[in-house]
Amino acid sequence: MEDSGKKEWIIDKYNKIQNEYQNFSGIRDKIRPEIGALRISITYLLVGSLWILLSDIVLDMLTSSEEMYKELQIYKGWFYVAITGIIFFFLIYRVLNLYRQSVEQVLKSYDEVNIAYEELTIMNEELTAQYDEADQQRDALMLSEQRYQLIVDGASDGIWDWDLTNDFYFVSDKWKKLFGYEPSEIRDTMLGWQEYFYPGDFEKIKEILVQYLRKETDIFEATYRLKHKNGEYRWVYSRGKAVWNQEGKALRIAGSHKDITETKLMEEQLEIFAYYDQMTSLWNRIRFEQEIQRLMKRQKSFAIVNLDIDDLKEINDMFGQEIGDEYIRYFASILNEQIKKPDFAARFSGDQFVILIYNYNNEKELSFYLDYLFSIIKRPWKTQGTDILMTVSGGVAVYPEHGETLSQMMQKAEIAMVEQKEKGKNGYTFFQPKMYENTLKIIRLNTRLREAVYKSEFQLYYQPQVDLVTEEIVGVEALIRWNDPEEGFISPMDFIPVAEKNGLIVPIGYWVLKTAMEQKREWERLFNLNIKVAVNMSGYCITDDIVMEHICQMIEEMGVKPEELEIEVTETAVMIDLDKAKEGLERIRSYGITIAMDDFGTGYSSLTYLQRLPIDILKIDREFLNTIEIGGQDSYIYNSVIELGHNMDLKIVAEGIETKEQRDYIKYKGCDMGQGYYFYKPMPAESLNQIFQNQSSKEV
Repeated sequence: MEDSGKKEWIIDKYNKIQNEYQNFSGIRDKIRPEIGALRISITYLLVGSLWILLSDIVLDMLTSSEEMYKELQIYKGWFYVAITGIIFFFLIYRVLNLYRQSVEQVLKSYDEVNIAYEELTIMNEELTAQYDEADQQRDALMLSEQRYQLIVDGASDGIWDWDLTNDFYFVSDKWKKLFGYEPSEIRDTMLGWQEYFYPGDFEKIKEILVQYLRKETDIFEATYRLKHKNGEYRWVYSRGKAVWNQEGKALRIAGSHKDITETKLMEEQLEIFAYYDQMTSLWNRIRFEQEIQRLMKRQKSFAIVNLDIDDLKEINDMFGQEIGDEYIRYFASILNEQIKKPDFAARFSGDQFVILIYNYNNEKELSFYLDYLFSIIKRPWKTQGTDILMTVSGGVAVYPEHGETLSQMMQKAEIAMVEQKEKGKNGYTFFQPKMYENTLKIIRLNTRLREAVYKSEFQLYYQPQVDLVTEEIVGVEALIRWNDPEEGFISPMDFIPVAEKNGLIVPIGYWVLKTAMEQKREWERLFNLNIKVAVNMSGYCITDDIVMEHICQMIEEMGVKPEELEIEVTETAVMIDLDKAKEGLERIRSYGITIAMDDFGTGYSSLTYLQRLPIDILKIDREFLNTIEIGGQDSYIYNSVIELGHNMDLKIVAEGIETKEQRDYIKYKGCDMGQGYYFYKPMPAESLNQIFQNQSSKEV
């Protein structure tokens, strides 16, 4: 029963009891014992007196005889009894009736009181229960308030409650003190806090709040900066939930604040580690890729320039790793200084950098920009009192002309950079579709070359070397040939450089050396012919200690006479690592094996190599011989080379002899041996067997 209903019920019961009381009082007032008794007595006296006085007179008037008088006297007595009985009946009835009414009223009131008592008892129980519940709620409220206060005081976060209707913005005192303010210094309204926000942050929060109040988000969340009393701005993370009315309007929002300044600083530090190169402070590959993806989504035209520092390994070898790292930082400082926003540079790896050029317009404009940048890069770099000229090779790819994905763009820029390296480094090249085709050709060649090594698709051809005095075959040079099932014969000039890059030159070198030695043993068995066999060896094999160990072991196991084996190297091969090359060649020479310098005359420091390396034979390159005009100035250079070799106690072999005039010239100039199409073309061992057979027959 609601409180208002109980109140009305009590008032109604009270009114009814009042009415009953008034009725009972009226009846009570009517019941007056002394008056009633007096009334009966007076009535009886009056009736009796009148009856006595008047009845006899009336009888005297009505009767004439004594018998009638006596008879009527009897009737008069009975009549008197009857009349007095009736009178007393009504008098007593009236009194008793009032008494009965009073008793009934009392009983009725008693029943009403009982009912009211029972209802009041029930009501009292309900009121008692409500009172107990009110006590419990009051205790719970007190406990809740105490708990809330404990939470507010004990929470590490700031507690806030914003009454949107009245713009009352409660923030815990602890939070205010955390920012150096006393509780009374800041008004408890949102406007009171507005001046403490970092410029622009409050507007961002309002946008987030509007989205939340539109129920576009499930929770209010915002990150912003608040001003500490010392002037420092600290990062704050706020979140909260709203209370809504039935119309869906937010009445208030409550939540918490958290100081995340340390977290933000840590995030910034992590971002530096995640997105910036630690050595140069430039963007790293991850950050670069993110920016590229963003530009691609916006369909913006841009260009990337893939840069690779030329010959950085030589700087490391010559001056040490620390100097190499110093140059990388120097180079990065140039990029950082010259490349202005929105363009930027990133470092991908040790000596690889990438430049992103926004809003690419045309090749001419970008070329002007890069020409200026490369002119800065080419300036001498001073270190340890020495000026060093460093150069860089670059490849340029343009979006979307050269690719629609980051991997495609990087691939095209890498291809263009490699093209520039092959052209002589020190510059940049724009990607062209034909470069991609050439790269695909190399990739396919690389794949087929691996299959060729696995399936032993190679064959050795042998070109005889002739003694120019006796014109007898004194040796043969083993030349590798590759008979590809799809392409046919592939020139060593095409696949050997690829093999050196992918490391297959080592197993190929093993195969060539082993096959040539086995063939030499076969010729010894068939023709009792102790002929020297020359085998070309890559600089990657000579400068590798493990490979050299395996080669020396193979030579010992094959049982070939060392003096009948010749190892040929080129100037280019020993340039990989001159000291290691010298060490490897000296080890081979210690077995009694002859060392020949092949293609002499094509390098830039030939005389230096002759002085430092253990060389026995000098093979003059065919291109050198082809450019000589007999009697011309070049012939004097050729003469000087032959004379120089002989003075160093070296034997001279002329390569590429194709005419009788060339044969006569080199013979006249004192060359020891000749090799070329004029004498013999390279041929398989089976064809050379016939020549050896004929030579053996003549000797017999």
